[in-house]
Amino acid sequence: MTVSVTCSDGVRLFVEDQGPRHAATILFAHEFGGDWRTWDGLISHLAMEFRCVRYAARGFSPSDTPEDLRFYGQERSTEDLTEVADTLGLDRFHLVGCSMGSFTSLMFALEAPDRLRSLTLIGCSSGPRDDAERARYRTALGEELGLLRSLGGDGAVQWFSNDPAYRRMPQKAPDVWRAYLERLRRQSVQGAVQTLKTVHWNRRSLFDMERQLQALRVPTHLIHGEEDHPLVAPTNSFLSKVLPCSQEVKVPTTGHLVHLEEERSVLELLSAMRWA
Repeated sequence: MTVSVTCSDGVRLFVEDQGPRHAATILFAHEFGGDWRTWDGLISHLAMEFRCVRYAARGFSPSDTPEDLRFYGQERSTEDLTEVADTLGLDRFHLVGCSMGSFTSLMFALEAPDRLRSLTLIGCSSGPRDDAERARYRTALGEELGLLRSLGGDGAVQWFSNDPAYRRMPQKAPDVWRAYLERLRRQSVQGAVQTLKTVHWNRRSLFDMERQLQALRVPTHLIHGEEDHPLVAPTNSFLSKVLPCSQEVKVPTTGHLVHLEEERSVLELLSAMRWA
């Protein structure tokens, strides 16, 4: 079943709701390079036992893509997740996020921990910790923005294809990788640009939030690839130390898209969720 959730600012989000209504619910939040379909493989199995809800973030088709930059940002992304859960009447649920979606999922968990049965963060990365990291981080974002503006969807494909964090995908899952890139090529360039200029450009450092994180007593899985982006490993090492109910899983010879590169491993973990 698909539904349209109208957010408090009027932006409409596409939502898909699958699986038995009486079962425990898993809500999925996708990454920047993917979209709501990134969860196809996992949900095809999990929806037999769980109620599985996923949505397309604002700026990602078929959700709305506002032109005004004021309609984007991390606070708005966190509120979107909240409004999806509220509209579907999800009182307590498992929350699974990847990359951009994992950061938003963690922000939601800090705001509403009592609503979560468990939290799974795939490829979660902090924002830069100091001026030097911030300069490198924003330089890379500037290069990505330049490719998007000059080449559109082809620029997005070029950026991701050349990123070392995705280098194993063509060998490990070539069909999945081709489909991923084709979807990326067809995504809204405007939505991608506005998301990069807000959600990513202003990403907060999790290392400055230690006290808040220490108070988060939600069972948390931290999953990341051994060959992920440079900030991911230190972020997960930090989170595993400060989150009181966390378990870190580092997947060898795997990059950023752990749920696609090693679908079976992630599926086994999610299928075994019996916490809380």
